[in-house]
Amino acid sequence: MDRWTLALLAGLIAGCLASCSAQDVFSEEALVAWVGPEHLMVHLRFDQGSTASRLHTSFPHALQHLATTLPISSVELQLTSGRWRYDEWGAPLVPAKPVGAALDATFLPGLDEAARHGNWSALVAALSGLSCASLGQLTQPAGVARGRLRLQDLLPGAHAKAEGEGQRLHALLPREALCTENLTPWLRLLPCRDRAGLAALLAHRPTVFGSEYVSLGLLLERGTAGSGRAGVRLVQTATLVLRVRRPSASTAPASQARLHLEVAMGASVEHLCPPATRSLVFLAAHGEDETDGAAALGAGSCASPDGAAHGDGHCSSASVGAEAGGAGGARGGKGGAAPKGARVVPMTLAERRGHVEPPAIGVSRAMPRLQMYDTLDLLELKGFGLNLPLPPPPLEPLGAPPQPELPATAAAPDAAAARAAARAVQAAAAALGPLALGPAQVTVDRYVTGTGLLRGGMVLEVRRSDALRLRLLKAAGLAAADLDGDEEPPQSRVGGARDARAAERAVLQAAKQGGAKAVRLDQVVCMHQVFPWYVRPWLHSLVVQYDGKPEPLRSRLVAQSIRPAAQRASPGVLDVCLHVPPHVRSVVLQLAFTKAFLTAFEYPPDAHRGFDVPAAVVSYMDPLAAPEVQWRSAAAAANGGGGADGVMSSPLLVDLAGGAVQQLYTPGLLVPLAAPDFSMPYNVICLSSTLLAVYFGAGLNMLLGRKPSDAADPKRRRRPVLLKLLQLIVLVVVFGGLALHLDHDLRAQVEGWARGAGLALPTHPDVEVREWLAAGLEALAARLRAPQAPACPSGPC
Repeated sequence: MDRWTLALLAGLIAGCLASCSAQDVFSEEALVAWVGPEHLMVHLRFDQGSTASRLHTSFPHALQHLATTLPISSVELQLTSGRWRYDEWGAPLVPAKPVGAALDATFLPGLDEAARHGNWSALVAALSGLSCASLGQLTQPAGVARGRLRLQDLLPGAHAKAEGEGQRLHALLPREALCTENLTPWLRLLPCRDRAGLAALLAHRPTVFGSEYVSLGLLLERGTAGSGRAGVRLVQTATLVLRVRRPSASTAPASQARLHLEVAMGASVEHLCPPATRSLVFLAAHGEDETDGAAALGAGSCASPDGAAHGDGHCSSASVGAEAGGAGGARGGKGGAAPKGARVVPMTLAERRGHVEPPAIGVSRAMPRLQMYDTLDLLELKGFGLNLPLPPPPLEPLGAPPQPELPATAAAPDAAAARAAARAVQAAAAALGPLALGPAQVTVDRYVTGTGLLRGGMVLEVRRSDALRLRLLKAAGLAAADLDGDEEPPQSRVGGARDARAAERAVLQAAKQGGAKAVRLDQVVCMHQVFPWYVRPWLHSLVVQYDGKPEPLRSRLVAQSIRPAAQRASPGVLDVCLHVPPHVRSVVLQLAFTKAFLTAFEYPPDAHRGFDVPAAVVSYMDPLAAPEVQWRSAAAAANGGGGADGVMSSPLLVDLAGGAVQQLYTPGLLVPLAAPDFSMPYNVICLSSTLLAVYFGAGLNMLLGRKPSDAADPKRRRRPVLLKLLQLIVLVVVFGGLALHLDHDLRAQVEGWARGAGLALPTHPDVEVREWLAAGLEALAARLRAPQAPACPSGPC
């Protein structure tokens, strides 16, 4: 055996070992929760990872090629239709995204501006083809903004971490529609499409796109696996908010017990996806009473006539299978019985160690209790269909804040009783954290002020709930009485208010001396706004108001980043981080701007609709979100909670716990600009066409037209052609001079031709046409009168 054969065998063996060590991993999870009496949120998450370079079993090769070809670290694309209604649905369990398309990309360090722009254009083109979305406008530099100043950048050690990262670019396209042509290629990236696994819940397109909120996400990351091999990770998310009609009052208990997930989605899950190593469904209840027993999450309510409670805390219904029908009840292997799930509860590290502190208790109570179902176990091992009954919906909208209940005996309660009831409600709501199924802790709004088409103003308002303010006061070591009120505070509250103001002054003084690190980050609110180049803000007009009272900007400013816009080249970016004391309820930022004039070709087809301004991003920190949280099974937590037993390693639960920083997107904004009279181009076209018709008609009539008498007289038939040519020259000169007088572009083109021929023509724009023509004729005559150089006798000189 020669050495070439040995080398070939060694290469084959090495390739086989490499392909054996490389693998593709796929998991799928779903989170289902009621966000209102008639609204159901369904969040699907699909995780894929691969360490293979070429051969893949389930990972999409197109995204592998994209991640390895372009110098990118992470890419996130979001396509969203509809807005999250904070006033009705409360705080979202998963982050809500702005309407339209949002693209964020982090490139590897060491790229210059030209290379970064070229890679960004290639990335947008690739994602546009993969998602069948019209993302071509994102390639224009006028809509791409560089990395923004985030609240995460103010955390300790964030600056050193940011230096190792590359340049971040992000762009928003507020008017990108989301339809089935985007969902189909999104599903093609999954191993089983929508034919098996949890993705089969998206098979009924009318239900998906009939939802009031639809968001499709795609996250592509490059990293290193645990074995040290370079890998690629793909995360796909789909979030829906469906309107589920509430049954009538006469059949409400039985219908709620028989409502299933597949019935609500209009699709059925019959088979599992073979590449999936994990397939879990989490059902969340809207209150603590329902989560105390697994019965409510198992089959609705045991109080219903058809419900029966078992000794293990599980409820089943005899009519579940009949109601589910095609959704899995008839095909269940256990006679249509509802499956039994495992309860999952969150625990902080302090609770695991036995050092239970009030913040830790608040964190545990803030997060929802979940009931977990393993679809791999239900579909294959036990022979069940999916057949998951939903918990009962809430009776009131989750976005409505709790109202104080006054004593019934007091017909006209005094102010002290009203304040005491309000304090009780605030204390009860203080345990609700950012992930609770309840009112949003922070709400944002943005609108345009002013009249006219030249100037305007923009207002951004941030409102904090009483529960969040109370938690911030407790975190700062202040009393709950420091919250503002309508009446003059009694003498017992004066001391607390004085201490709060003194603490606030101390914090501001420390911020001036030590920078942003000396400020409590849970009292910092950051706002990020991108202005298109045709909206020109005036930063000197920026006004900040706390609870309706103007505040000096310099004294409240923690960090800022301002990047002016370049006309038709790059947008303007404004990043502001303000110190907001705990007792402040609302923060208002007002900014004046002027509007630029655009050319007729820069307007969209519906020019009078207005121009979209990208959504602003507001980030804040909640004290209850700071401790680290782990999700554990209820059985393991009840048996002691120590060690790593029962800890859930679920990517969805990790994202559900989230980080300390919460982000909100403002609603969209329309800015009307001065639109030109679009009838003028039509008039110009009509006038030009008329002139051309007259010109060519007169020329052809002059050259080819003959009088009837000329045909009879042979002498007149031989009229000299010179007269016709002279008339034609006069006609060409007259119409040519008129064209040069009206069209400056044509004049510049003729000047270029003349300079190429060696004729010197005046280039000043104010020169009259007759002077311009006279100079041209003189230059032509001088050129003709110039003596010709004699030819060289021995060839060309």
